[in-house]
Amino acid sequence: MAKSIAFRGIWRIAAYAWVWLCCLVFAVPAIWSFSNSLRKLDSIPKLFHSDFSWVNYHYAVTLIEFWRYLSNSMVIAVISVTIGVFMSGVVGFAFARLYAPGKSILFMMILSTMMLPGIVIEVPTYILFSRVGLINTFWPWVFWALGGTPFVIFLFRQFFSTIPRELEDAARIDGCSTLRIFWSMFIPLSIPVTVTAIILKFQWAWGDYMRPFMFLNDELYPLAIALINKSYTFPSNPYELLDPVVSAASLLFSLPVLILFFVGQRFMLEGIVSSGIKG
Repeated sequence: MAKSIAFRGIWRIAAYAWVWLCCLVFAVPAIWSFSNSLRKLDSIPKLFHSDFSWVNYHYAVTLIEFWRYLSNSMVIAVISVTIGVFMSGVVGFAFARLYAPGKSILFMMILSTMMLPGIVIEVPTYILFSRVGLINTFWPWVFWALGGTPFVIFLFRQFFSTIPRELEDAARIDGCSTLRIFWSMFIPLSIPVTVTAIILKFQWAWGDYMRPFMFLNDELYPLAIALINKSYTFPSNPYELLDPVVSAASLLFSLPVLILFFVGQRFMLEGIVSSGIKG
């Protein structure tokens, strides 16, 4: 008995040590980036600095048209999140609660598209939108959002399948239509999975590089492209890249995703777990 207790104690210590080691490994790049975003322009990169220069964040938003690129990123993210999450919820509700011949086959076809690399469909999609004159506009993101996202559809479908059918039957007896049931009953009950979908869609749209690079021009580029394509240099010396300013801009770019994740993380875990209860 004593050996068993001692073994469990050693195992717990080893598990916590491993967790702390993993946290340290993942935290070091973030600490390095934050530390170097505050170093002086003529200093050497180090993990820790004694002198900090907050002016790098001022340069990050002034040396390029930071706010214009940020507004473009927000437009893409808002379109993807608002329309994409709502339409994915509608499709997930249809697969979970409505009856139609071939519904299971159609659902498997949607899930199978998750196995296709995104780059496979980018070229034909570009040809299609270019022929109808939608290149260099945000309309492609509207149409992509209207179709929903396979993984988010899967999350909603799995979550809606766990809701007791007696609630839906009672609502129909009271005279509720299918749309009213979806909007007044299923949406309020699906806050965890909805928050999960919002976080995922926002992260995908915010950090997307390939689609905006293919479909937009420089005027409409989001911040993800601007931080790579635009050089942080002084007009007096355009050949010297300001690495601390690049680090500061990268951290500012990551800030909305981090804030959204920490605000909704408790709902995110609950949404993913509850969506996998019923197949």
